[in-house]
Amino acid sequence: MNKNIFFPLLVLGFCMTFYSLSWADDDAQTAKIRSACDNESNSSACFKMGERYRVVEQDNKTALEFFRKACNADYMTGCTHGGILLFMSGKHSSAQWKEAKKMFQKACDAGEDPSCYNLGTLSYKEGRQKRAIKYYKKACEMGNQGGCAKEQRLKR
Repeated sequence: MNKNIFFPLLVLGFCMTFYSLSWADDDAQTAKIRSACDNESNSSACFKMGERYRVVEQDNKTALEFFRKACNADYMTGCTHGGILLFMSGKHSSAQWKEAKKMFQKACDAGEDPSCYNLGTLSYKEGRQKRAIKYYKKACEMGNQGGCAKEQRLKR
């Protein structure tokens, strides 16, 4: 490789590496939100940290830990998002699916229509069509149009 090209690429690579490694630690806003989650048990802050790790860092394992904290502190969207991560990583009858089901159920019972919809999907994947219809109907009654469509399709 030409030395005139190699050196600038090497420098660029180092800059990008150190920038990405230091960004989360050096970001004052992120540190403030993390502190609110860890020290104050602020469920909204825990959810925001989960979203940051899921979207920006693309670290679903860490995101799941923050979503669990949010869910345990009764932030229902945290239950929904955590359940989705568990559902996607698990298989039929796995520990992940069992935990996802609990998280979805908690949020569905609290009126979170996406969790009811996801319970319908999980039930359908388990081969429980009647249960799936029940949850899709519940999601539909909460205004979830996807739930309405799935309920109608499965009733045929």
